[in-house]
This record gives sequence, C-alpha cells and structure tokens, in this order.
Amino acid sequence: MIQNFQLPSLSIPVIASPDVCVVGGGAAGLGAAVGAARCGLDVLLIEKYGFCGGATVAGLSGTICGLHSSGDHPTQIVFGFAGEFHARMKDRGGVCGAVPFGRTMLIPHDSFIWKETADAYLNTEGVKVLFHTNLISAHERGGRVDTLVVRCAEGLRAIRPTIVIDASGDAEVVHTIGGSTTMGKDGVVQTPTMIFRVGNVEMKTFLKLDPRKIEALVAEADKSGEYHLPRHHVYIFPMPNGNEVLCNMTRITFPDGSVPVGVRSADLSFAEMEGRKQARSYAQFLKAKVAGFQNSYIVDTGAQVGIRQTRSVVCQQRLTNADVLSARKVPGAATFSAWPIEYHGAVDLKISYLENDTYDIAPDWKQPAGCGALSFRRTRSDGLGAGYCTMLGDGICRRCRHSAGLARENDHTTTHWNGRRKLDARPRPQNRQRGLDVKKQLRTRQYAVGGATGAMVRHGNSRRRLP
Repeated sequence: MIQNFQLPSLSIPVIASPDVCVVGGGAAGLGAAVGAARCGLDVLLIEKYGFCGGATVAGLSGTICGLHSSGDHPTQIVFGFAGEFHARMKDRGGVCGAVPFGRTMLIPHDSFIWKETADAYLNTEGVKVLFHTNLISAHERGGRVDTLVVRCAEGLRAIRPTIVIDASGDAEVVHTIGGSTTMGKDGVVQTPTMIFRVGNVEMKTFLKLDPRKIEALVAEADKSGEYHLPRHHVYIFPMPNGNEVLCNMTRITFPDGSVPVGVRSADLSFAEMEGRKQARSYAQFLKAKVAGFQNSYIVDTGAQVGIRQTRSVVCQQRLTNADVLSARKVPGAATFSAWPIEYHGAVDLKISYLENDTYDIAPDWKQPAGCGALSFRRTRSDGLGAGYCTMLGDGICRRCRHSAGLARENDHTTTHWNGRRKLDARPRPQNRQRGLDVKKQLRTRQYAVGGATGAMVRHGNSRRRLP
C-alpha cells in the first residue's frame, strides 16, 4: 500500500534572481551559460556535481564528437564555441588528435583538463556557479517558469530567474512543471554503459591492432563462458597521457533483457553495480587476451554509469531520423552536424552515417512546446530513440546550447556546410540587438531564447565577434 506524507508549508529563502539560470553544467549547459554571459547577461549555473562536464566527464564518455564531417576524408567543419573549447583544451595538452569513428572522427580528451577548462570559462566570462546543487522543482506563474526550488548544501533555497535553460539532460525542469516529454520508443530506451579507463598499456602495440580482431576476440571469449562480455562491438580510444585507454565496451541490461531507465533510482543502482562487474570482466579479458595489455590494470570507471537516453522534451519541432539521413537543411539553423544516428539496443548496435553532407539543427528544436521563458538542451527525434544520439555529441551540444544562450540577433552570418568541404557564409537581415536592449527585453519578459551563433554584440564600449 502506497502511503503519502504531507509536507508542511515552507518558506524558502530566495538566494538569486539572475537574468538566466542554466540547470546543468554539462557540455550543453556550459555552452549556454557562456553564450548568455557574452551578451552581458547575469548568468547563474547550477550543477549537481562538484564540476562541469556532465556525461562526458562524470559518465566518462571522454570524447568530443560532432566536430567532423563524414565520408572518405573527414575534416573539421564545426567551429564556434565547440571549436574554441577544443582549442583551449588542446593548448592545455588535454586532447589527442582526431581518431576514426566509422565514417567520421572523434577526439579523446582528458576529463580533469575538461574540468579545468570549464572552470576557466566560468571565471573569465563572469558566470556564477553553484556546484553540489540539485533541482527539486520548477514553478510557473503566468504561463512562464518563474521559480526554481533547489537543494544546496545549506538546504532548500529558491532562485527567481527571468529565463531558464534546461540543460539537465533529463528534462528535469520541463518534467516538474508537467511539460510534454517522451521516454524512448514506448518507454524503451537505449542501454546504459559503464565506461572505464585502463592504464599501463603498451600504446605502440595497441595502436597497431585491428579493431575488428579485438571484437572477434571479445565474441570468442564471451562464447567460451570464461568472461561475461555481453557487448561485442566495442570502442577503445587512446588517452592524451600516452599510456591509458578509454574503454566503451559494456552493455547493461537486467537479467530478463529489459533496459534500466536513467530516471529511476532502483534501475540506476542496478546499472552502477552491474556496470562495475562488467568493467572488471572486460579489463581482465584485455589483460589476458589482447596484445599490449599484458601489464595493464583498470584505473577507474566514470563517477556514474553512462546514460544514453532518458526523457526527451516534445519541442516546437523535432529532428527526425529522416531529417538526419536526408541531410535536411532549415533556414536560420543554430548549427549543423554530420554525426551519425546511433542505436544501442539490448542485443545489437546500429549506426547510420551520412556521406559528405550534414543536417541542420534549428532553434525551434530546442524550444519546448508551450513553455515560456524556457529553452531545452536536446532535440527530440523519432525511431527507437535512434536519432537521439545524434544530439549527444559533446561538440554539438556545446555549439547548440551556446546559440540558445545568445540573444536573438539578426545581424550575423550563419555558416553552412555545402557538401563540398567548403564553408558557405550566408548573410542575414540587419537588425542588431545589443546587450542593454537584451536586458531590457528580459526584464519585460518579451525575450525569446534562441538565435544562431556568430552574433555581434556590444559589451560596454567594446564590440567583439562571438564564436
């Protein structure tokens, strides 16, 4: 029998009233916060961990995805804030060179340097941050999100922002106000993964290995029953330090084959423990069966299990699998990508690549239907949650949410990929919004989050080009 406990009436102190509050400090949230701060707005970012990075750091996904084209000769095509962040990490020695991922490429990175780079952005751009702060609930007034109740180290507190950007990864803000969300395909989501690092690898030997041979060894070892290796299509990436690799190898399901859901505590608890068991089994397999790993050891897993999919917001428009595969272009796109459609199912893994083309991501695909003064991190897509993973790329999240943090401006140039490895600049109409005008519109609640990157804004008496 379910019992209910009635909370007493509470009076919660209001600790901040920023122009913009960003919920979640992952790649998406950081990009949004920096974009808004560069428009001269007062920005507060709240994050449940003690660092920024989200899934790419806490979940140890450990790669920057979505910067490159797809085809015979992948090259970097996405720049803006994502490119800027990559360049700063490179200056700190925090990234490897791009490595192949099917028909495109990705860039492995060092998680600690990701945190350091994010910290530097928060400090230099004047973004206020509250780490170890969890969203409890959002509240509406007049059809707009008006108040966020959060749990800080001091207890329950309230934040009264003008604009809220939901970069939680789980649509937490939208969910708590009863906004429309979906959960995979009929409640079935993609499988979680416990990513882990392995140290003391003989890197020269490892880099000569054929990934297909490693996968054949995985399948053979799993069939023998000596190891529990449920996933045979695996990814192992070199780390910037030169003696560790990042292992994306596990597939977590319940014994009956059903998939744990990342917004259920009992499911997450099972996934964390099962993930560690699988990580240990794969690490033992690598040490015993794969050249270059004879003296290796497991360094650590992510701070949490890697979650590929939970809630998706029903936005004003949605990015469909057909949009991705047809390389659909839309006017006023916030950004674009060539990252493939990924589907990580309970028994198989499917990836669909574009060839020498990209698909556009529009601002309306980040604006939840019916939610005023609120922008969202991810684009909803169709299929069995497959196209969803096209928006999980670290670089694309950062670029896309940076645009959401910017003021809606029309005096800018939007960059598009024309399919021939050239960048085509398309001018937009003249109608510039400056920082002070943006703040005035925010105060009168007439401001809509959105717009594309590359906007020119005024900061005091100086003017600079935003990436």
